[in-house]
Amino acid sequence: MKRILWALGTVLGLSAALALGNPHPSLAVRGGYAGAAAFGLEASWNCLLFQPPLGALRPTLDLGYAGGGLDAAFGMRYLASLPLLEGLRAGGGAGVGHAGGFYGFLRADAEFDLDVGALPLPAFLGLDAGYAFNLEKDAFKGPFAALKLGLRF
Repeated sequence: MKRILWALGTVLGLSAALALGNPHPSLAVRGGYAGAAAFGLEASWNCLLFQPPLGALRPTLDLGYAGGGLDAAFGMRYLASLPLLEGLRAGGGAGVGHAGGFYGFLRADAEFDLDVGALPLPAFLGLDAGYAFNLEKDAFKGPFAALKLGLRF
């Protein structure tokens, strides 16, 4: 169990170091279900030390607080290059969290850019869904989903 946490922490730490090289952060409020209603904040960074073309996978780091606990996820996100789906970012990843005990999770996520003329920053609407599994006896286990609304900087 400690090896799994160490490996996930190493991956998340390396992705955070990459994200600091050329940060493209976003901040969102989120609400959803994770064993109970969970509302909170999420900060996200696209790790862009390299600039893959539109339609390529980009590594991401998401840090969040909701439902009385913290979580961190590393994932890969695909930027759609189709005209009808332009502005869609979809991907998946793995992460760890702590809400009463440590848990791991696998998740899929999608974010769609919103065109809000009154805002100077681009807004987005997103959805995260996945399954959490125990890393400790009292940790959360089960399906979760969260809707988020945020701004990119």
